Amino acid sequence: MSLFNFLENFIYFNKMLSMIRASFSLMDEIREIINSNYHMYEKILLIQEDHNEHFVNEQWAEQNFPIREFYLARDNGEYVGMASYQNLGNFAYIGYFYIKFGFHRKGYGRRIMQFLEMKAKSEQLNEIRLFVNDSADWAENAYKSMGFQEKSSNKTEILLMNQGILSKYYEEGQTLLVKTLSPLKPANLINNSFSMEE
Repeated sequence: MSLFNFLENFIYFNKMLSMIRASFSLMDEIREIINSNYHMYEKILLIQEDHNEHFVNEQWAEQNFPIREFYLARDNGEYVGMASYQNLGNFAYIGYFYIKFGFHRKGYGRRIMQFLEMKAKSEQLNEIRLFVNDSADWAENAYKSMGFQEKSSNKTEILLMNQGILSKYYEEGQTLLVKTLSPLKPANLINNSFSMEE
């Protein structure tokens, strides 16, 4: 993946948004961003065990860091958002996607998603999937504005899909969204939107 090594640490050129792959020492920053949004989910999560995925502790970090790539978005020296990324063979899965509370509606989510799309394309993946809580209208509207479409809200169908690969990430009351990606053209890698950070 030398062609896309700059995804580990790059600048979104237009507004100097840095995307940094988080080391374990930065997982406290990841946790802070996730937990800053907990009050938005606290009353809509259907079962108690799912709360542990939205207000996360050190044990969560230890369990999840080895199985996911975590990325932090930084603007003017402050971490403003995060996302997790997994290449699951036929598609990329975004398990966590959060803007730090107080920084919503500033365009950060769209720019972070553009980064994830470029990463998925660089790995020859043509699809990104993620879950959204059926009661989180704000999140669903944001994802659909980025081009995601509903794939299924049927729990049984979701749990059986692709030999059950997403079953361990499913939470009660979720819908699976999908975005189909156009193939990556080599000329698009080096353009006015992306630049490497030393």
